[in-house]
Amino acid sequence: MSFVPVEKVVIAQYGEQRVAQETMPDVEAWVVDSKVEKGIPFKLWMRPELHENLKALYPSLPNAEEITRGGGFLQGRPMLKPAITIETCDGDTRPKRLYRVVHARNPFGGIKARGYGTVDINPLHFQVLVQKHLNWNCSSPSPFLSVTDNLNKVTVIAAVCEARGFAGIEVLEFDPAHPSWDHRHQRLWNARHLVDQFGTKILQRREFLHQEFLVENMIPPESILRRRPWKSLRGILDPGEFWLNMMRKKVKHISRLKRRRGGGSDGEGEVTNDKIIHKKDKKKTVSDGPGTEGSGEETAVVMKKRRVIDFKLRL
Repeated sequence: MSFVPVEKVVIAQYGEQRVAQETMPDVEAWVVDSKVEKGIPFKLWMRPELHENLKALYPSLPNAEEITRGGGFLQGRPMLKPAITIETCDGDTRPKRLYRVVHARNPFGGIKARGYGTVDINPLHFQVLVQKHLNWNCSSPSPFLSVTDNLNKVTVIAAVCEARGFAGIEVLEFDPAHPSWDHRHQRLWNARHLVDQFGTKILQRREFLHQEFLVENMIPPESILRRRPWKSLRGILDPGEFWLNMMRKKVKHISRLKRRRGGGSDGEGEVTNDKIIHKKDKKKTVSDGPGTEGSGEETAVVMKKRRVIDFKLRL
């Protein structure tokens, strides 16, 4: 395994959730959701006096007349600090092997992010892009892929895919230090490290972020060591079909809820090409899905040993 040096990256830090501008009138800069420019899902709003300082930190910042405004939006994420330093998951902390569960509904065969080629990653938007990726209720294309180094997590995700009836479920094993990786454009991040640096308290409470890693843009196909059908692995990783049976029950439960609520038009139990969303049934003690904004519900599965773990199911 070749050694990949740690890269330190300076990014802007924002508040965890969107808030009304009028509640924080002294904030000098905000990031606001926008669909005006293709590949840039946000607009940056700032006071003119802040532009020169930010330009020194981020040379690619647009001209002042394009982004210095005093208002014009209702809600946004306030900029708490113009610069914090985060580190890639490299050096001694880089896993030797990583896994990803893919299926027939994944775009690009599951090895390119849904936002590949369309969503730009830049330091002024980085935190919000990560938060949106980790929010299952967000349908915006993400420039990240979720992977793990934990086979227990692989088992749970694959069981969910099978319970949902997805075809072509496979487990990819790949080498994140393979020479084919371009570490400038396919950076690897530890999700737990990122949310700790962001200071996002809701995400910090999420156990599903343990052994969760984010790959920017794509996994080089040359780095894939093995591509194994889930059916051949299930007998090894889930021999008694404990997880499969549990997830089948959850899928049926969610389907019943959707029928009662007129087809789930509110998004409950929604399935997209690369994420599965399960929301909480208030009559149950085990919740069925999180969001980083709103109620802050958590996904949990009761294991055989009376232990509860959270897990992430963005596929």
